[in-house]
Amino acid sequence: MSVLIKPIEENVAPGDGDGERKRVLVCVGTYLPGYKAGGPIRSIENLVAALGNEIQFQIVTLDRDLGDEAPYRGIKENQWVRVGLADVMYLRPGWLGLLGTFGLLRSLDQNTVLYLNSYFSRCFSILPMFMYWLGLCRPRQVVLAPRGEFSPGALALKKRRKLVYIRLSQWLGLHNGIIWHASSEFEAVDIRQCYSKLSSIDVAAVIATAQGIIAPASSVGQRRCKKAGELRVIFVSRISRMKNLSSALKMLDGILGDVLFDIYGPAEDAGYWSECQKLISALPANVRVEYQGQIEHEKIGRVFTEHDLFLFPTLGENFGHVICEALLAGCPVLISDQTPWRDLEKRGAGWAIPLQETERFRSVIQQCVDADEESYAALAASAKQYGETVTSAPEIIEANRRLFRDASVSRQ
Repeated sequence: MSVLIKPIEENVAPGDGDGERKRVLVCVGTYLPGYKAGGPIRSIENLVAALGNEIQFQIVTLDRDLGDEAPYRGIKENQWVRVGLADVMYLRPGWLGLLGTFGLLRSLDQNTVLYLNSYFSRCFSILPMFMYWLGLCRPRQVVLAPRGEFSPGALALKKRRKLVYIRLSQWLGLHNGIIWHASSEFEAVDIRQCYSKLSSIDVAAVIATAQGIIAPASSVGQRRCKKAGELRVIFVSRISRMKNLSSALKMLDGILGDVLFDIYGPAEDAGYWSECQKLISALPANVRVEYQGQIEHEKIGRVFTEHDLFLFPTLGENFGHVICEALLAGCPVLISDQTPWRDLEKRGAGWAIPLQETERFRSVIQQCVDADEESYAALAASAKQYGETVTSAPEIIEANRRLFRDASVSRQ
């Protein structure tokens, strides 16, 4: 991904000359130029693009993409660089990263809001919360966005370890006095399942600007012509249990017609990918599966236009940027009901189905196989229109502006 990264002039502190702009220190595991972590990167990128002229964003993150052993080429560690409208510091993983994060947090003052983009990240959430609890870190306010980590599907993975930390944090009062940021009312409900005594949760939907989410229309291309009896299906995400590729493969078993299923994304979990490969080998001959490997973000829009259906039975998403990307490209989506995108059928843009209703998934897939160009063109047009509606909603930007404005005036 092409990202302009500029060193900040020597002896000039990040944000010098910004006057009275509110300052927010963002902790996130992966940021630009990375792309493999998907949604969290897009969420912060779009937030900075929308509000970076009003808020001084400083971002601390790791110096490499998700799952990579080598750092980004040309990145300077442990110093502030300019990325878009934000100042970014890249840290090495492991103890050096923890020490770097510790030093940054110790330097925070009452003019800075600390924005954590995970609940379970050791370096970028657990460490900051313990420092806050111990009085070693005193920002103006702490805002915590769990990014879908409290969804039932997410909590079911490594459940015992997660529940131990949740119970410990409740007993210690580790998160008392902070602002919780949910990206939808659905995520707010998930958070309350674990923290039932919370008086309020700030709900501010993820900013999904078209500029940040997808490549310009001129580079996306025209949607392919759909033929009855054929279907090109796509899966774009990390290959992990959370994203539930195995269920997508099982849903294709028994489908009639000529089906091509392209899989894009890093094989994050080697053991899980091995399970998926066994499922692939057992599929009938009319269902061809091709693993296309990783895909850079700017190419996603074009790839979606080359397919008829985005199949994504995820175990849970707090937003699902990739769903929006598919819609914007005019690619109808078939997903689980574990995301905020639950009105797809009403909008004529796709389907959101409970995971246990496997036969209903299959019925929809077969319906898509049998559809001709005329009926599919209307579905694709509705999908694109819905995506454009979401990405142009000014009230979402205002909700995020209000979130940080309130955090900047409140005290713990």
